[in-house]
Order: sequence, then structure tokens, then C-alpha cells
Amino acid sequence: MKPGGPMSEESESNPLFGFRVVDLADEKGELAGRILGDLGAEVVRVEPPSGARSRGLPPFNGGRSLYFATRNSNKLGLALDLDAAEDRERLLDLLSRADVLIEAEAPGRLAELGLDPTDLSRRFPHLIVLSITDFGQTGPYRDWVATDSTLCAIAGMQFKAGTSDREPLLTPGAMAYDIAGIMGAFAAMTAIYQREKTGFGQTIDLSVLEAVAQQTDWSYANGSMIEARGQDSATIRNGSGPIYKIFRCKTGAVRLVIMAPRQWHAMREWLGDPDYLQDPKYDSFLGRMEIADALGVIVGDLFATMNHEEVAREAQKRGIVCTPVLSPAEVLMNEHFRSRDTFVTGEFGPGATGPFASGFFELDRKRLGYRTRPPEIDEHAEQIAGEIWRDARAHPAGERPVPSRPFEGLRVLDFGIGGVGVEAARLFADYGADVIKVESRIYPDFIRVVMSTEMSASFASSSRSKRGFGVNIKSDEGRALIHELVKQADIVTENNSTGTMESMGLGYDQLERLNPGIVMASSQLLGDHGVWADWIGYGPSTQPIGGLVHLWDYEKEKTPTEGPDDPAEADLPAGSGSIFPDHVAGRLLAVVALGAVIRRFRTGKGGHASVAQAEAVVNILSDQLLKEGVDPGSVVPRGNRRERGAPWGSYPCSGVEQWITITVRDDSDWQRLRAAMGDPAWATNESYSTLEGRMTAHDEIDEELRAWTAAQTTQALTATLQMFQVPAAPMFTARDQLRDPHFQARGYGRWVDQQGLGWIAFEGPAFRASGMEDICVRQAPLIGEHTREIARQLLGLDESEIDRKIEDGLLEVTE
Repeated sequence: MKPGGPMSEESESNPLFGFRVVDLADEKGELAGRILGDLGAEVVRVEPPSGARSRGLPPFNGGRSLYFATRNSNKLGLALDLDAAEDRERLLDLLSRADVLIEAEAPGRLAELGLDPTDLSRRFPHLIVLSITDFGQTGPYRDWVATDSTLCAIAGMQFKAGTSDREPLLTPGAMAYDIAGIMGAFAAMTAIYQREKTGFGQTIDLSVLEAVAQQTDWSYANGSMIEARGQDSATIRNGSGPIYKIFRCKTGAVRLVIMAPRQWHAMREWLGDPDYLQDPKYDSFLGRMEIADALGVIVGDLFATMNHEEVAREAQKRGIVCTPVLSPAEVLMNEHFRSRDTFVTGEFGPGATGPFASGFFELDRKRLGYRTRPPEIDEHAEQIAGEIWRDARAHPAGERPVPSRPFEGLRVLDFGIGGVGVEAARLFADYGADVIKVESRIYPDFIRVVMSTEMSASFASSSRSKRGFGVNIKSDEGRALIHELVKQADIVTENNSTGTMESMGLGYDQLERLNPGIVMASSQLLGDHGVWADWIGYGPSTQPIGGLVHLWDYEKEKTPTEGPDDPAEADLPAGSGSIFPDHVAGRLLAVVALGAVIRRFRTGKGGHASVAQAEAVVNILSDQLLKEGVDPGSVVPRGNRRERGAPWGSYPCSGVEQWITITVRDDSDWQRLRAAMGDPAWATNESYSTLEGRMTAHDEIDEELRAWTAAQTTQALTATLQMFQVPAAPMFTARDQLRDPHFQARGYGRWVDQQGLGWIAFEGPAFRASGMEDICVRQAPLIGEHTREIARQLLGLDESEIDRKIEDGLLEVTE
């Protein structure tokens, strides 16, 4: 019997119902176990009797860590001292009954305890062991000490954020460790899917650095193309920049994004269709750049007459991409999020309640998320000992199979555009699925043609290893051909505007009638239901609505007697050129789609899986939003500083735009930093020996640190600080990563001679697994490159029929 046993309402609703997870992850990757719990797995959170390290991480309320609370809901609590032999035996007994172990110890630590992951895999061949480390189990940086902030810097999440006259901005919250948690959930579920076919578990080496580097907006692919061509392209930090510009309104602010000519025409009409804006060259973004300053003034004058939500509503009504910049308090009160139940009132401790983000996923319109509060230390020890997991998992029969690609045999139809749906499909292609990219020259993926050709580095990165099928979906005969492909498919991915797939005869209800086992994976800007569900936008359009633009900003200096009281006069957020959360939302979509496919093993039914892109932002910031809900007004932009420790920030080094992030978590880190600096006289100030003293003197300490770092290279300084075990890392661009020895040693860059572009490096995997063959990396297809092949193999057409359909414009090819 497969995990979950006989079908029940619970097993129908929760795709991982019946699976058992032991979760040792602490601080990094804790979200992995919670996601598996959200999807129905039974998760036991194991921590020391003194409590997990993450229970001591901010933000806090009433002495309770909201960091811990938001990443450990839907888990049971058990305390074990792994330094004690008796408790190690209890853990081993638990693992004999579990399906997945998640751990985030430093490389080699479990081996010292006699719990080496490889040995555990041999002892329990059914067990999947997921190891999450900052830099992976191998490579020159494997033993570096890190924090979420230093990983953000070196992984490439920082260099686009902030303004050129100030330091680059680190991401708010714990984005790097949460991204690792998302990828950890996907890795574990990929191994679960593979085990359903082979019976065997395996070990997984997941690197936080590589998981985060995958999310950096196609920077790696584009940077490698520039590098291969021998071109020079300076990295310019320009806040939100001209593409994702932020405008002040009567109250608040909005982000306006005008890409397509039709959007420009609608904006021009809103401005009164003046004669001086009629030149056809302004239909292009580059043309409008010639009048950017003047255009900014007239648009700003228009928006100054309305508040931010009024501007956004009117713009959306006109078909213009515009979203309001919401503060955390506004996010919690937003009418759209309320209409979707994006937040639920839940306990973060016994009797202590607040607004929890309700989860990343919906499956068949049911939210998969918060159900039970985070556990107290050892709260469920008696239950775990007596009531659950009574049966040990059976050992698989036969020899362990050779590594293979887990998704071989799966077929995915990719109707995605831009980033989200396309990236979800790419993950399935990486691990062996036959992914068919469906488009036409009339309706191409806009990222393909963004450079006015039929291939771009961004498109190539997201559509590598796929086959290209060109078809006119607007015609009845073209739709009929797609329907035939649906009958032979397992998954359909899409992230079109709400209602688009239905209007083409390709909505879930229509596809389910053709193939009851089909899994449709959909992601819209604000979800496919709710009062703003018909709003349009791009990845950066979700940042303002989810509260990220407000928080990804420099610390505001304001005293009760100075600074603007009118929000319309406040400084605009510094902004970032990042398209976050496109790539993350794509991975979340892959997670819930895979969950539905795993459920299909048990139930035989498919399902409609969905992720609202703005809710990806909200859930990533869930601890911050919970803090705002229980302590109104407390969550504000902090720049590069953190409540966790001091000093904490990014400091200039020698050279142009060279920065290092240094983070001091506690008094021990401070003593090691002093030693690394040679214990200068200024650092011996007695008040600096405590966190409170360093927080109070943060400005003075930062000034001294800037003077120390400015004369040194990032490489030499990082080496010195790591030698003293101070968490530090350089700020990397994509081109820095290409040349970096750790990325090279891990085999991260995958060079391909891409048709239409030349040599280009694609991003490597976030994890390596003992039972999985290396990822599949081939060049991205041209439009309709494989149309003939697919028409013959899957549609059963002969060459004369294919030629006729090409001549009639039903099929498209590139020959």
C-alpha cells in the first residue's frame, strides 16, 4: 500500500497525505518542512531540549519568535539531544518509520554523530535524506559561515537594489533561506515521485547559494552571453529604474509598467491624447526613453490628483499595468487579499493569535496552508511515541537502481509566457520530462522576442531542453490539435491573464473532460479569483501589492519633530530592478503541480493547481506581516540593518561598485570580527561588547568599518573574515559568479551553443541527488522547431497533412 492508505476526503484534498517527515532543519530551509506539511504530510519537528536556534530569531511578540512560528506551523514537536546516544537511537527508530529526513547541519556534523546521510540511506533504503547547507557539501566555500544576508549578496539578489548614490540593498526578511526551503520541498517531492516508481530513497545535497542564484532574473544567462562575446556591460544600480518606475500619488505611490504598444496607447489616451505624443516611435520603450523626463512629469501630475489605489484601479480598467505600493498594514487590510482569504487568524503560541499568511497554494480551489499552530518544545512527544507511525516502512526489494531522471515519461504542455509558467515547466524538463513549448509567431512568448528577434538569453534560460510546437490556437482546427496533445499529456502550465485559457477552450474544466488525469498548473498576478483577479501585470507588479517595495528600502530617518507627516510627501521607496517573484513563483507552481501528480498515484485523478504571484510575496514576508498584525506600526524599512545583530550591513571595498556584506549575529561574532581587524582601539569600547550597545552605536561602528573595508578587495577581505569565522560575503553580479571558483567547482554554469545567440551559460541545479542523473540541458527551441516531429509522433499526421496545415497557417515551423 502506498503512503496514505485507502482513499478518504483527507487524502483526496492533501496530495502528500500519509507521507512522514522528520524535520531537523534549523533557521535555514525550515520552510521546506512546512510546505510538505501544508501539502498534507505529517511532519515531526525535532529540536534540542533547549529549543531550536530559530526560536531566538526576530521578529518577536511576547517573547515568541514569529520567525519560528511562520515556518513551523503544521508540525508536531519533539525534543531530542543528538549528542546523547539514547536520543540518537530514538531518532533512528523514527527514521525507520519515516519517508523523508530534512537536516541543515554544517557539512560533516551528522557524520560526527554517527548519522552520516549516506550511511542513513544505506541503513534505511526507503528514506529520502535532504541536506540543506549554505554552499553545498562540496566546493571551496563549503565550510564558510553565512547568514541569509550574506547569501543574498553573493547569490546575486542584491546588486540591482537601491540607488547608485548609496549602498546596495539586501532583501528584507529571510528570502534566501526561504527560497532554499521552497527548493528543498521540490527536491524532496521529486525524490518521492521517483520512489513511487523505484521503491528507493536517496540523499540530496541542496545548496542555498545555488537555489537563490537561480532566482536572479536571468542575470546569469544574459551576463554569460555578454562575457562570451567579449563585450563590456557595466552593472548600473538605478532603483526601480525606468522600466518599473514608481510614481507618487495624492497619497501613497504606484508602480507603472508600460511594455506593449497597446498599453502605451491606453496611457496616451488617459493623458488626453496630446499631439506631441503621437509620434509612432513612442510606441517602443526605447522611443519613450527619449522623452522620459517630460513623460514622468505629465504622468506624475495626473497621478497626483488621486490616491494610489484609485490610480491603480483606473489604470487597470484601461488595460495599463499599474499596482499600488502597499505598506504592511495596507497589505493586511487589502480588499483583494480579504476576498481570497490570503490571511487567516491563527495561533503563533498557545492563546496568542495573529494574521497568518494562509499558504502559497490552492489545489482544486482549496487552500493548502495553515492548519495548526507551531509546536511547543517536546509538545507531542507522548503522541509520537504511542499513536503515530507505528509501522516501520518496508525495505524496497532488489538492487538499488542506477541514477535516472525522475520525470522521464511525463509530458508537459507549456503555455507560459515570461517567467512563471515557463520556469515551472523548465524544472520538469531539467529532470527528464518531455516539455512542449506551445506558441506561434502571432502570439509568441514575449520574453522570446524582447530583443526584437526570435531568441533572447532570458527565453533560452527558461525554455532550454524543451521542444517547440507552433500552432494557431485561435482556430478551431488548431485547438483540436491541442486537444489531442492534452489527451497524451500529464501537466499543462500557464500564467496567462485570468480567463485567457478558458476563452481559448483550454480551461481546466474543458481539459479534464478530455483527460481526467490532467494536472493544470496556473499562476496569475493576483490569482484566478478575488475582486482584483482580472488585473494584469508582470513579476515586479506583485512587489508593491505584497509589501515588498515598501520594505525593500533604506531606513527612514524621522523624529517626532521632523520629516513629512503627509504620505504624499514622503520619499519614494528606493526600489529594485529585480523581477522577483517570477522565478520563485515558477518553482512554487512546480511544487504544487508535482503534488497533484503524486496524488494521482493514489487517486487516479488530476487537478487544478494554482499559485497567486502576489501571494508568493506575502508568504515570503509572512513573519513581518504577522508582526505588523500583532504590533501595528512596528514593521518599517530597515535598509541593511537587522534586529538580529549589529553591526550588520554592506560596506564598500576598493574598486568600482565592490561591496562586502558583514553580519555579526552575537557577541562571539563581534569578538571574532575584532580579531580579524587586529583589535583596533575604537573596537575596544566596552559598550560594544553587548548587542544593545552595538545597536545604539551602529552608525559609529559602520563609519569605522567603512574606513577599514574601503582599502581592501572583496576577495581578500572575505578570506580574512571567513578565516576568523565571521559571516561575510562579497556582493556578486552574474559575471562575478561566472568567474568564481566555487560556482565553477560545483559545475553550476552549463555552457551551450544556443541557436540565435551563440555560446551562453545556463544556470545549473540547486541540488544534486544520489538517485538522479544530472539535469538535462539542451538549447532552447525556435518557434515551431519540433512541430513536424510532434505532429508525426503524437498527432499521427503524415507529411502531406503536416504540409497542408502549415500552408493553411494552422501549424508553424522554423526550418
